Amino acid sequence: MMISARWNQNLRSIGAVIVLLLIVRFFYVHRPTETAKLPDDIFEKDPGFLESYDSSEELHRYSSVYFIETSAPFRSVVTVEPRQACAIEAAARANPRKKIIVLFASWTKFSDSGKVSFPDLPALIRFPNVHFRWLDVERITRDTPVYDVLKSEELYRRTNGAEYLSEVLRLVLLYRYGGIYLDLDVVTLKSLDFYNPNFVGAETERLVGSSVIGLERHGYGETFAKRSLDNFKYFNNQHNVRNGSFLLTYQVVQSCEKLSLDEVVQGGCGGLLEVYPQHFFHPFNEGDVELMFDSGRLEEAKKRISKAMTVHMLHRTSRKMRIDGNGKTGYEMIAKTYCPVVYGENSGNF
Repeated sequence: MMISARWNQNLRSIGAVIVLLLIVRFFYVHRPTETAKLPDDIFEKDPGFLESYDSSEELHRYSSVYFIETSAPFRSVVTVEPRQACAIEAAARANPRKKIIVLFASWTKFSDSGKVSFPDLPALIRFPNVHFRWLDVERITRDTPVYDVLKSEELYRRTNGAEYLSEVLRLVLLYRYGGIYLDLDVVTLKSLDFYNPNFVGAETERLVGSSVIGLERHGYGETFAKRSLDNFKYFNNQHNVRNGSFLLTYQVVQSCEKLSLDEVVQGGCGGLLEVYPQHFFHPFNEGDVELMFDSGRLEEAKKRISKAMTVHMLHRTSRKMRIDGNGKTGYEMIAKTYCPVVYGENSGNF
C-alpha cells in the first residue's frame, strides 16, 4: 500500500518529536548533581576544613575513626550520598570522645568545594568530633610498597579504580597513623572501644572483611599493616573488587599460624590480633542484605543485628534498594535510631 507524501511528513514529524523527547529525558536523568553551598560557619566549626590531613598535627594525637572517599581521581564531582552521610553521623554519635575523620583522597589539593556534592554537610558539621580533610595520595603513599602501583596508568584503566584505591589507602592510612577504618556504608551501633586495638572481623566463613579494620599506630598493628602492604602486589586482580579481603584473609591466617580463618576465629591469634565472628561487624552478606529493606522480615533483621557492633550495608549491592513503604524495615529502624538527623533530612530517599 502506498503512503501519501503528507502521511510521510507526519511520520517524520512524530519521529522528530520522539527523538527530541528522548534527548530531553536523557539530559534530565543524567544532569550533573548540583553541588551544595558551603555553610557560612564551616571554618568556624571545622577550622582545617579540606586542609591536608598530613599537616593536621593536632588530629594526629588521637586514635581516630576514619572514612575515605576515593572517587575524586576518577570523577569530576565527588558525591556523598545520604546513606554515606548516615554512616558518618552514626559513628560520631556512638563515639563522642573519638575524632571522626572524613578524608577526600586525591593527588592534587582538594580545596574546590564545587567539586563536592554533599547536601548533608550542614547536618554533619554540627558534631564537634567530625572533621573533613584532604588526603594527599602522593604524600601518604610515598616510600611505601604500593606507591609505584598507584602512580601507574593501570589504576585509571581499572573498572573498579576507586574501590581499588580505597582498599590500598585504608592500609596505608592505618600504617601511618593507626586507628579504626570504616567503609562509608558501615553504620555504627555501639561505641568502638576494644581491649585489643588490632582487630578485623570475618565477613564470610572464609573471608575477612576489609570494611572494618583497627590497627594501633606502633607495635604489632604497624607490623601487620606493613606486611599487608608488602604483599598487596600479589592481590592485584584487575577485575576483582575484593582484593583487600583476600589479602587480609591471607595475612591473618599467616600471622596467626593457622590453616583457615575459622581456626583463627575459634582459637584466637595469641593475643596479637582479634578476629571477630561474622555477626559482629558483618551480620549480612550480598545474598541477604535485601531483608533490611523488607517490612515483612523486620523481626529477622532485628535478630541479625542484635549482637552486632556495626552493620555493613554492602552499598555496592544495596544501593538501588529502597525502604519498603508498606511498613517498618530494618534499615529504617537503624537509620532513625543511629543517624536521625540525616534520616530526617532524607527520609524519602532511603
